[in-house]
Amino acid sequence: MKFFLFNNATNEIVVNEPEVMLVKEFADLWEPTRNKTKKDPKGQKRTRAFRELAYIWLMCDWASPYADYSE
Repeated sequence: MKFFLFNNATNEIVVNEPEVMLVKEFADLWEPTRNKTKKDPKGQKRTRAFRELAYIWLMCDWASPYADYSE
């Protein structure tokens, strides 16, 4: 199961939304009410969740570009 995909062309992380929703803790991060920010007052863009999920992926996933570095 791939929760996150890394786009090498743009060097961006892409969240695989259908699979992320299968994990309750990740689905809780995705809730619009939790993602309200000044730039996104309704939380529809889910920028906060994206930043948090990207951090989780970069720190924990073996497919991360940082997996070869020591902690």
